[in-house]
Amino acid sequence: MSLLSVRLEHVQHVASLRLDLDLTSHGLMCLVGRNGAGKTTLVRALRNLANADTFIKTATPYAFSTHSRISYGLDGVEIAFTYDNRIRSINCRDSIPLDLRALIAAELPMPHGTRFNYFKSASEADLDIRKSIALGDYQHPAELVAFLNSVYDCSRYSALAEVIVKGKSYYALVREDGTYIREDYLSSGEYFLINLYRTIKGPAKLLVIDEIDLSLDAAAQANLPSWLRGFCDIYGCKLLFTTHSLALMRQLDVDELFYMDAVDGEVSVRPTSYSFAMAKLFGFEGRDRYILTEDKMLVAFIQHLVGRYCPDTLLQYKTIFIGGATQVAALMKGNETEHFLAPPDRVIAILDADQRNVDYVAHPRIHTIPLESVEEAILTASREDPDFPFRAPRADFTKGKDFNHYLKQKGIATQEQIFDYLIDKNEVAFNGIAGILGEFLPAPHAGPI
Repeated sequence: MSLLSVRLEHVQHVASLRLDLDLTSHGLMCLVGRNGAGKTTLVRALRNLANADTFIKTATPYAFSTHSRISYGLDGVEIAFTYDNRIRSINCRDSIPLDLRALIAAELPMPHGTRFNYFKSASEADLDIRKSIALGDYQHPAELVAFLNSVYDCSRYSALAEVIVKGKSYYALVREDGTYIREDYLSSGEYFLINLYRTIKGPAKLLVIDEIDLSLDAAAQANLPSWLRGFCDIYGCKLLFTTHSLALMRQLDVDELFYMDAVDGEVSVRPTSYSFAMAKLFGFEGRDRYILTEDKMLVAFIQHLVGRYCPDTLLQYKTIFIGGATQVAALMKGNETEHFLAPPDRVIAILDADQRNVDYVAHPRIHTIPLESVEEAILTASREDPDFPFRAPRADFTKGKDFNHYLKQKGIATQEQIFDYLIDKNEVAFNGIAGILGEFLPAPHAGPI
């Protein structure tokens, strides 16, 4: 099984949404977006493939119309749920193959999630659990213990026992006096993580968790992604989840974070960066101006330019690394209408000159420096400038990033000296960006007020 395609049409406030998932690519996929973007609706739709009554049990009865449709495609198999007036919900008239039903394990938030209503099974097995613990007939779940101890940064779970009852694993913390705390009497966060681990080890190849951070403190949220990433590799699954946690988002790799946006009901899911998501979801406070840029080197270079050309400004500003010129442009465009950063006239973007011929650079508040790359410019200058001041013993560098790092590491030049050299060498060319910064971050008026 490879590509799973899910399409929603006219479901609740979602007019159209399509998501294609490569199930051969194991790992994490985190969906973030503002409330109402359609995250929970998508999770319900994915769960609906295995549990066809998902929407009946968890959604408003007004979520559907005669135009409502959810379709799934996988390896040539097409399954469609369409509106059924008898139940006032969507229904599938065809039988769904069992292997397709078993493909997805999805978890909804309170009060519908397994983490909140799965206590009955453990309670019914309590007599067998008690007997096994009294006889010492249990196992030490080393992997789960390491997982919990690491996420919660403690050693409390080293006494965790695994008891097998009718082929199913149950867990309990065994005390020194022989008494125990059954898994469903642990905190909701602990119990959720145990159930998540159990699900990861199960047969489903796509795990879907809505609001994965709901029962976890900030430290646990931050410690979670590295373990989930490893489990996905070990057990060959993909874990799709939603979150509002910055602590968790910050720990995700570049290809694991996706932004979900809805415009007039048309929902898109696109790769994003932590900075982009943070800006869209939470904005920034306490700044008069914002400068968006595409990489961390440009953040440092822009701050150097501000210090050189705008030393007396009283305005508080923040330079934000967004991650990719296209995302910078998308964030600028979004801020035009939503003002999630600030009013548009208080936000500009500065990119490398290699972007100068791209269409979005025509935006009146997107500007470029006169260098195609700061790091490549210093490497080129070392080869072409006979008066280059930072002579290095090595001359075999092929990448500007490596050469820039070498100059600093060997104490040949500081980053500030490198920046000043590039500006001085191209002083006339920098007049344009210097003027733009001067207008954007002006000095206080000299003379009487």
